[in-house]
Amino acid sequence: MTDTLRGDSVARERHRTLDFIGLRAHATTVGLIQLCEELLNAGILKQDALDRIKGAIISELTVSNSRISNQSGFDEVLKRRIDAIFPRCAGTPAEDHVGPTEEFEDAIGGTPPA
Repeated sequence: MTDTLRGDSVARERHRTLDFIGLRAHATTVGLIQLCEELLNAGILKQDALDRIKGAIISELTVSNSRISNQSGFDEVLKRRIDAIFPRCAGTPAEDHVGPTEEFEDAIGGTPPA
């Protein structure tokens, strides 16, 4: 339990830092995904390391969306979508299909207000 609390506090601090410096960009995400694929293909990155990277991303997104009413549904859909955009192992590209928007909207409790 202590490790979970420490992880949450680290994730929250990282979230505040990322917000502060503005590193929430599609280009950065695409670059990270490509970097992971290149490192997997070169044999430098192992699957367990990639899983930890994806876990860190999921943790950040969970922290930034902590007020979602259906948190377990959100976490499940989020994990499937993160898994879909990252390569699975060396020589295997990402699926690139993350599912319909409605599935994600349902997971977060409906369509967000405009």
